[in-house]
Amino acid sequence: MKICPTCRKTYEDPSLVFCLDDGASLREIGDSDPDATLYLPQSPGPTVRSPDASPRPTVPGQATITARPDQYQVVTPPRASDSERESKSKSALPWIFGIVVVLAVAGVLVAWLVTRSGDSGLTKNESPTPQPSASAMPTLTPKVEPTPMFAVLNNTSFNGGSRITFYASPSFEQCQTDCAANANCQACTWIRPGAYNPGDSAMCYLMSSVTDRVSGACCISAVRN
Repeated sequence: MKICPTCRKTYEDPSLVFCLDDGASLREIGDSDPDATLYLPQSPGPTVRSPDASPRPTVPGQATITARPDQYQVVTPPRASDSERESKSKSALPWIFGIVVVLAVAGVLVAWLVTRSGDSGLTKNESPTPQPSASAMPTLTPKVEPTPMFAVLNNTSFNGGSRITFYASPSFEQCQTDCAANANCQACTWIRPGAYNPGDSAMCYLMSSVTDRVSGACCISAVRN
């Protein structure tokens, strides 16, 4: 005898291969059917806790299992009321005020100690003398006297040598200045006005070289050092 694994219809004709209703392949009765449905015994239901069982400790914010695993009851810790929060904040105010006062007193004490330690080396009416810095101190430079450019020879004139030029000059100082400004001038002679004739003007002679010196009240000469 054969059976259809789909509709479970049986056939006694051994020559049939397919079910006449749904066309499924027939199987001999007694052969193991890999597609057969397994029927397992029904599992017992969840165990209900007896009323006298000791309750488990409840953790705030966590779910507490009171019956089956698919039923949960979230236990939320009670929130403090506004009055309770206000009373707690008022009770903390004295502590905060006390801490602020202690910190203020400590700061004043530290400042007083620092000020006293800085003034310990001074008398009552004495103030520290500022010390000049190195950059503020003046630099002392030794004074060097300039070397005169010309040696002045009073009542002296030069004889010989090479003359550059001559001209009327009002003073010996002007004649000497003109010689100093000329790089070729090595000596100069200033002839006083009226030295030879009463109407003669004062004259300046610039020379590039000299040979002899002649004494006379007519002139003042200078030679470059």
